[in-house]
Amino acid sequence: MEQLKARYAADGARAADSKPVPFYSVSEEEWRSIPRDIPNVMVLLASWLPLIALNVYLFRFAYPDREELELGGLLTFSVIAACIAVMWAACRIAPWLALTATAALYLILQPEGVPQLVLLGCGAFFGLLALTGLCNQLRFIARLRRWRALSSSTVEIPPEQRARLHAYRQLPKSLWYLALGSMIYPMLKLAWQFFTDAKQVFNALDRDRIDSLVIGVAALALCLVVVLVRFIEQQLAGNLALEIPLARGYGPLSFTAVGKVVPAEPLPGGGCDCTNPDRESKTLEYEQFVECLDSCRVHGIAAVNSLSPAEFLRVADQPWVWGEHVNDALVRGGDRMVIAGLSGWDSIPVRLEVRTVFAQGRQAAANYLPRRAAEPRKRATRGLRWRDGADSTIEVERFNPDTMPEFERISLAGAGIDGYAVRVRSRRPFICEHPAR
Repeated sequence: MEQLKARYAADGARAADSKPVPFYSVSEEEWRSIPRDIPNVMVLLASWLPLIALNVYLFRFAYPDREELELGGLLTFSVIAACIAVMWAACRIAPWLALTATAALYLILQPEGVPQLVLLGCGAFFGLLALTGLCNQLRFIARLRRWRALSSSTVEIPPEQRARLHAYRQLPKSLWYLALGSMIYPMLKLAWQFFTDAKQVFNALDRDRIDSLVIGVAALALCLVVVLVRFIEQQLAGNLALEIPLARGYGPLSFTAVGKVVPAEPLPGGGCDCTNPDRESKTLEYEQFVECLDSCRVHGIAAVNSLSPAEFLRVADQPWVWGEHVNDALVRGGDRMVIAGLSGWDSIPVRLEVRTVFAQGRQAAANYLPRRAAEPRKRATRGLRWRDGADSTIEVERFNPDTMPEFERISLAGAGIDGYAVRVRSRRPFICEHPAR
């Protein structure tokens, strides 16, 4: 009883801290009509490869004797880490960085003749690429603002989910660590050199290490610039919750499917060993889930295989049922979810577990999560990214009728899924496109 009271009190506190935001239900036609942009991989390649080629031309051929273009001892861990951080963080602002670098080279060199034409040509190319990306981004944001203006209701965003919408969360932790490391490492080396030197003179510090520190600071500054850009885009788009289709073949989003887990919220009736608070569970990358135990009395192998066909169809859309036998066929037509934080290309929305009508479909299982808004080369061939709770790739196992004794086949049409469930003794079921022979 005390636990229930504490839980209700916590729910009440969360509701008091929740923030209402405009809500709009996006139809399949509206989601499909979002214009395509230049694929992310093409933007990165078109920005960095010409810039690298330009520097090779200037370093090796046009101005081989210029001291300011000497690499010297800059090929160090910190510089390489900084370069990786820059390329990783840039995403769709990479053309602007390439344009800035080209302009800096032009000002430093004051070129004439062929080098001048090469620099001007590269600058024009990067400028055209940057303006094209800017126009596409503004067009996407305009679409989001129109949906916000058409919204006629609101939903509440809990504080813990609202915290995940901050602009600095748009960059992964590993990138922040890489950028900080590229700055801290040469800083420590300089500090060691200074305090171990009997004279302790700043002018005696290693110039290459100072250059490495400057590059590391520049990499961290770039991450902050990216955060600033994301913040401005969020302000332009405004706060908005969208109910969207779980669509793989169209729309601006791809999705991660988290398998071999169940929601961390305990079941009302109890009896689940996965969510038992007395059990020492693994720390997962996806904090809203816990590991699905094969021995669980509710979610385990024996529990799943003991379900009647009707009971099985009621849970067949849940990825935990299938374990490592999952595949994209589990996504039902009409599955939808509510997201917040979509503010244009390169934004990372979060999924909201809110109570809404889902008038245009039905709520997808909690295991499906939106990924970064990035344009692929082909939307039609885009699939789900199956991960386990530790964010590792799930090695999907296929059904082998020669070595796996089945005891039942169930058509999944009643669950809105194309295919059949093949139930195997002492194992989780397999999903097949056709009945197993």
